[in-house]
Amino acid sequence: MCSSGWDNKKETIMKKVCVILAGSGHADGSEIQESVSTLIALSKYEVSYDCFSLDQDQYDVINHFTSEPVAEKRNLMHEAARIARGRIRDISKLDINNYSALIFPGGFGAAKNLCTYAYEGKNGSVDERIKRLIIDFHSQEKYIGAICISPVMIGMALSGVAQDLKLTPGFVEPAAEDMKSFGAEPVLLNSEEICIDEKNKVISAPAYMNGNATLFQVYLGIEKLVEYISEKI
Repeated sequence: MCSSGWDNKKETIMKKVCVILAGSGHADGSEIQESVSTLIALSKYEVSYDCFSLDQDQYDVINHFTSEPVAEKRNLMHEAARIARGRIRDISKLDINNYSALIFPGGFGAAKNLCTYAYEGKNGSVDERIKRLIIDFHSQEKYIGAICISPVMIGMALSGVAQDLKLTPGFVEPAAEDMKSFGAEPVLLNSEEICIDEKNKVISAPAYMNGNATLFQVYLGIEKLVEYISEKI
């Protein structure tokens, strides 16, 4: 009985994932539907998770009704706490040794705050804290899940580090070309499909990169990503 209890405890510890959020809302933060789909899928496959973010102001704030920028400041972590129901921590508190995988939902928050791809394109850069995190997970051969625009950021961070990296940009050709410039191979996929790069342990899903995707298609792709990772960790 004691051995069984320890094994169960060990399995629970091993199956723990960190989810990185960057605000709340597809135009200036983490895409809410993608983020919630990720958390639901993790719950379905009984994988525990912790949410983290950067404790800093957003690049900008967008009125999601009018799609216009507004003159105000919002904190990435405070806004992401809306999605995480308050259970979120500063990324500086993240200890990679406590987690078996790393997942990034999409949204312009990732492209504007975790990296500068939204306004600098392929010449942009990844926030040093985020880049270090991605490289550390990769070097320790731990799984990385990337959703929507996040695969572009993974390509930027692992440029010159990962060999034969495969990522999906959905069917967005400009993003596919940018992935090539990072040394990655773009794999064009529907939103309910996933790109599996087992060599680099990077699993990516198009989600809303394909603008005509339904929420159910987005969820199906994210669920497949989470299911695959949950079976491997």
